[in-house]
Amino acid sequence: MSGWMQRPFVALGLLALGMGIIPLNDAFIKLMSGHLPLAEIALIRGVLALAIMVVFARGVSVLRALPARVFWQFFGRGMCLVLAMTLYFVPLGTLPLPTVISIFFVSPLLITLLSVPLLGERIGIHRVLSVCLGLAGVLLIIRPGTADFRIESVIVFGAALSYALFQIWTRRLKGAGSLSAMVTVQQICYIAAALPMLLVNAVWPRPETANISLDFLLRAPMMPTGQDMLFLGFCTLAVLFLSVASSNAYRSVEASIIAPFEYTAIPFAVIWGILIWNEWPDALSWGGMAMILAGGFYTIYRERARDVDLMTGTPMPASASASQATDDGHHKDTDPDA
Repeated sequence: MSGWMQRPFVALGLLALGMGIIPLNDAFIKLMSGHLPLAEIALIRGVLALAIMVVFARGVSVLRALPARVFWQFFGRGMCLVLAMTLYFVPLGTLPLPTVISIFFVSPLLITLLSVPLLGERIGIHRVLSVCLGLAGVLLIIRPGTADFRIESVIVFGAALSYALFQIWTRRLKGAGSLSAMVTVQQICYIAAALPMLLVNAVWPRPETANISLDFLLRAPMMPTGQDMLFLGFCTLAVLFLSVASSNAYRSVEASIIAPFEYTAIPFAVIWGILIWNEWPDALSWGGMAMILAGGFYTIYRERARDVDLMTGTPMPASASASQATDDGHHKDTDPDA
């Protein structure tokens, strides 16, 4: 992977761009959720993405060069993302797009929280409070114990937790293999998970019900239309770009610094939800989104107030081939109030 991509500001800028594009991917999948099963969408997208990696990113050769131990670590990491994707997209047929994305984007705050026990990073009272603020925002959107509560909202929160573990795993693997190998294995994970599910859908089709989310998961496969293939082509490119940008960022900059930059997706989700479905968030949802964003941006403010890796311009090694740098740019927080 090019060295310029590993510079912290470049890595974070590409991540923000990818997160700005990805809500349109979600919007297209929501449009297809009324007639195609999730497994079929995931399989087609995975096959297209794997073909691109093989042709343009030497996917076969990078896999051959990958030690078996690293491959299985990449595979385990990839299955965390498969679980996150499944838990995220199943409720998408039922819940408004801005609601789904807003709940899901508590994941950067969960990454900040989990970076302490799983990565040994230190966070102080200010960042703990920012996590609490974001979680309170999620509660405003989910509204447990009220007539507006939907179990699908809890499923989305499960997706956020699985995604947080996926990115923590990415961070732990920052010096293993190459970024191309990591993204290629990710597409193999999509195919490995989607193919058996699609076969189950084909052999034991489930009649359509009033439960849109369950139908999206279990309906029989069908031939995609030309419009579906255009949507899937865009989704493939969008997800590949985000996979590269996200993996590169989490391998180049400290996890607790990167996480808030993913919030670019929230305003774009609101825009697409309004333009395509006229889905306007209600007052409590607006308040919850604001609290989640406030928690993320407060974390950024605290990081900018300190001398951290982001300010040095020294990237961490993103692969074994980039290990010429003697300092990986990683340090523990020294400010107990960070």
